[in-house]
Amino acid sequence: MDSLTREIRRVCISSSPRPLCTPPLAARRLFSASSSSASSASSTTASPSAQAPTQANYPFATTTLPLPAAPSTTASPSPPPRRDSLLRTLNAHLTSQHPHAEHYSQLFSRRDKRRLLPGSVLTVTSYASAPSASNPSPPTTVFSGVLIALRRRHQGRDTSIRLRNLVGRTGVEQSFKVLSPLIRDIRVVARAETSGPAVVAKDGREGPRRKAPLPAARRAKMYFVRDQPNRLVSVAGIVRAAREREATLAARKGRR
Repeated sequence: MDSLTREIRRVCISSSPRPLCTPPLAARRLFSASSSSASSASSTTASPSAQAPTQANYPFATTTLPLPAAPSTTASPSPPPRRDSLLRTLNAHLTSQHPHAEHYSQLFSRRDKRRLLPGSVLTVTSYASAPSASNPSPPTTVFSGVLIALRRRHQGRDTSIRLRNLVGRTGVEQSFKVLSPLIRDIRVVARAETSGPAVVAKDGREGPRRKAPLPAARRAKMYFVRDQPNRLVSVAGIVRAAREREATLAARKGRR
């Protein structure tokens, strides 16, 4: 009877998938089923009948609980759509309300072909105070100078320009916010160019380009003219020539 009992107990222990005394859950080690399948590849090829039908077993310890394999996804989930921030939306709304926003954005853009280069001569007409219902046309001031610096911020909303001129042999600089309500008008007197027009021969072939009448600076900031005032162009002469040209064109239109 004792021998029969020992034989039945031996058969039950060998046929059970887990031992009779199971350690607590904290003492068990967890592992991924995908890693177990790779580690037990040699054992499964040797004995296909020992492979578990539902999940893989850890070959090195019988007290280990295998984790179910993660479901494989063929297509990665698409990222969530990007939402504009409050500051970006507010800047776009305020810029759209300006009457000259599209024109100024082209002039002071970073990559537009019609952008202004450092060294151009501008004339800015600004109000002494902001226009209101009681005073719709406040007094204005006019300042002409060479564009020596341009600063772009907040997608063009906070764009500012700095002009420099010589008044009585004294350097005078003034900074303007392009989209400020105090700015009445920004007029381009002379554009700075990297090269002049091409020389066309009699046979129609283009030769080397001429020197630009107002060459553009090679730097984005022309702060070097503060120490070298001789390199600053004569703004008064350029403005005077532009006014004479405009007067001549107006007189021709009047004759017609």
